[in-house]
Amino acid sequence: MLKNPFKRNSSVNKYQNLIDQINILENDFKRLSDSELRDKSFKLTKKYEDNQNLDSLIAESFALTREASSRTLGLRHFDVQLIGGLVLNDQDIAEMKTGEGKTLVATLPAVLNAMTKKGVQIVTVNDYLANRDQVSMGQVYRFLGLDTGLIQEGMSNSERRENYNADITYVTNYELTFDYLRDNMALNLTEVVLRPFNYCIIDEVDSILIDEAQTPLIISNNIDTPVKKYILAAEITEYLQVNLHYTIDEKNKNVVLTENGSIQAEEMLSVQDLYDPKDPWIPYVMNALKAKALFFKNVHYIVQNNRIVIVDEFTGRIMPDRRWGDGLHQAIEAKEKLSIRQKTQTVASITYQNFFLLYPKLAGMTGTGKTAEIEFEKIYKLSVKEIPTAKPILRKDLPDLIFKDQFSKWDAISQTCNKIAATGQPILVGTTTVEKSEMLAQLLNEYKLSYEILNAKPENVRRESEIVAQAGAKGSITIATNMAGRGTDIILGGNINFKVQRKLYNILALAKNSALSKKNNIFQSQLLNEYEGCSQKFLSVLLSLSNDPEFLELSDTDILRILQENDRISISTISYQSSIRFLINELTEYSKKHQEQENKIVKNLGGLYIIGTERNESRRVDNQLRGRCGRQGDPGTSIFYLSLDDNLLRLFGGPKIQNFMQTQLGDGEPLQSNLITKSLDSAQERVEERAYQQRKNLFDYDDILNKQRKIVYHERRQILESVSVQKNIFAHGEQVITDLLLELNDKTIPLIENFFGRDLALRYSSDFNSVPKEFSSSEIKLYLFSEFWLTYQAKKAELSVYGVGILETLERTAILINTDRIWREYLQKLSLLREAVGWRGYGQKNPLYEYKQEAYMLFKNREELLRHLVIYDLIRSSVI
Repeated sequence: MLKNPFKRNSSVNKYQNLIDQINILENDFKRLSDSELRDKSFKLTKKYEDNQNLDSLIAESFALTREASSRTLGLRHFDVQLIGGLVLNDQDIAEMKTGEGKTLVATLPAVLNAMTKKGVQIVTVNDYLANRDQVSMGQVYRFLGLDTGLIQEGMSNSERRENYNADITYVTNYELTFDYLRDNMALNLTEVVLRPFNYCIIDEVDSILIDEAQTPLIISNNIDTPVKKYILAAEITEYLQVNLHYTIDEKNKNVVLTENGSIQAEEMLSVQDLYDPKDPWIPYVMNALKAKALFFKNVHYIVQNNRIVIVDEFTGRIMPDRRWGDGLHQAIEAKEKLSIRQKTQTVASITYQNFFLLYPKLAGMTGTGKTAEIEFEKIYKLSVKEIPTAKPILRKDLPDLIFKDQFSKWDAISQTCNKIAATGQPILVGTTTVEKSEMLAQLLNEYKLSYEILNAKPENVRRESEIVAQAGAKGSITIATNMAGRGTDIILGGNINFKVQRKLYNILALAKNSALSKKNNIFQSQLLNEYEGCSQKFLSVLLSLSNDPEFLELSDTDILRILQENDRISISTISYQSSIRFLINELTEYSKKHQEQENKIVKNLGGLYIIGTERNESRRVDNQLRGRCGRQGDPGTSIFYLSLDDNLLRLFGGPKIQNFMQTQLGDGEPLQSNLITKSLDSAQERVEERAYQQRKNLFDYDDILNKQRKIVYHERRQILESVSVQKNIFAHGEQVITDLLLELNDKTIPLIENFFGRDLALRYSSDFNSVPKEFSSSEIKLYLFSEFWLTYQAKKAELSVYGVGILETLERTAILINTDRIWREYLQKLSLLREAVGWRGYGQKNPLYEYKQEAYMLFKNREELLRHLVIYDLIRSSVI
């Protein structure tokens, strides 16, 4: 029992009473049978149905979940993990160090909130983690009578709906957000997959809500693309010189075309004006310059299957479904001489900032959230609570080593790797780009050192979890781009599960091939040589497998998949799956002793040795790298190797630091300086503050769009769920007539006739000014309302021959399609408006205020336009 976990953490002292209650209940629950525990879970759900008060169930629910985890996974929640669960239930962010068991912590509030039967979503950063967590933690939920769902790429609508309707659903932030956008483009309720939002837990919350906050998620349609302009623009930039024709602003990631540059570009393109509104060239030239000067292959993107694939600078992962907007992606394709894909027009979009604020109850977990707590508080109303570690942190964070140039730095890193590798201590080297990871690999080749590379290239991504899992093995060297959100723990001595999977895969593949070639005797002798100490039962189960026709039909890929997914099935009706599970358990038990020995050896060597090759713009990313060692009381060491020409020091260090360093440093000699370390910390804080202001600015601009999006989506959902929209159609028709009559003049009569599509009695007089003498305005309105009703009834009779409900479907579809059409065009106008108001700051006007005023006026016209389009389409509709 944790005696006083809050001695230095008074902000969460309030949880101590609950921790004590849970620990008391634990002793009672240990005496219950499995069925009695499950019955206890059902009673808690019934209790919530009666009183609608989750707070009264916290202690019992957490104690139940802890006991269920002990019985299914063999993992008992520590008291500090209970604190983490309580923080999550209180709609805060739990900052827990790497290896402290965040995945297990999430089960506590998930079970509690699943008792509402309103659904819980646990959001992870990639499909692998969603699948892994649902497989492992699902055992706890199922034990308590709850069902789990998993959303993966490529699922059908029906599969998605079924999984979202589960009590607890594991899903990536990407899939969840796009499902929301697609739901709000659906033309039929059967296409909707999400249910109303209830409670969400975000894993790696800083990665999703901060690092990816500026990138809107967009559903788009292809539009005509002037391919030749992109190609020509890319060609002329080869003849434009930096500082003469254009300047580069690296800090703000921008390029400025000079007057000389404009003249030179106009001459080469044979145009009078780059800014000609009828035939503008300036956006193509500017994008071509940005592609050339600011975006680099194997740094910001890779080329895969003749396509540009973006690399996420924070996680080092590729983002195959993302594209840069405003023509930049096409400019980079032209630069790399690849086929240029079509530009797109936004149909629906939302940022993670606004999407996750739709949840009435939101929480998050991360290992590095404290440095961004101000942003979490101001934008998301989430407090960051530090959770104490279960064991003291033994990691040594050594002072930074600063070198004069890149060559000296990388040479020193490779020498250090060679020196440490000789002892057998595992090494993890964190690099910032694909290019630098491969450069270091070449340097290590000169020392004839073996290593693993983990970067954005597909051949490495496929083995990501295995590479990370074995990074703690004796003698291993792992070169990896940023380690944020990898999800797999680095276990000193190596991860036993991956070793067992690999070994059993080789055994099963050999058994299958031997059985098919009828060489079982040879196989048995090979097995005994490779796997000394195998039990007779292990051997007999393996032999029975080699005689199982279903097993023999499996391909090697099928065997690998079963080994990776076998934990999902607690009790299998398929005989070969049960046999494989037995073999895994046997091999695991056999390998444990060896793994424990390896673990002790690596601990005695000092644990994992972390080398950072550059300070990142965000302190969180540096802390994530450091946090990969020293997990759960393990020893470890971290150190950063820096050089004067690293981006952070070069762009943000300031001239005084540069001058000081130049005088202090000799070639190849490192310097440890508190002054430099403080300067770097200060530079990182400035960069973080600037990035925060950019995200805050985006949030402020997106605020009005978000409010309007909620209105449109709410109205749209009401139309989608309504049994009949006839009242809406009548209201639209009558309002259109009223709008026309309010502007009554001699030009209105043709409009009204065109509206009904036939001659009206209103045409009795050629002098329209005489109309008011014959009829009052209310009589004309009543007459036109009657004509509209008759026209509607005629259309209903016309369509009724095609079947019941045709008109109702047509009405609903007309409203939905035109709503989407107007919204799509509105998004386009807003994008142009955002660019336009930016220039008004030079005229002493507030761009944000100008943007909000004009956006409001644009949105106001939407209802009127929708009415006219819906009625126009409906009256002229037909079934072919």
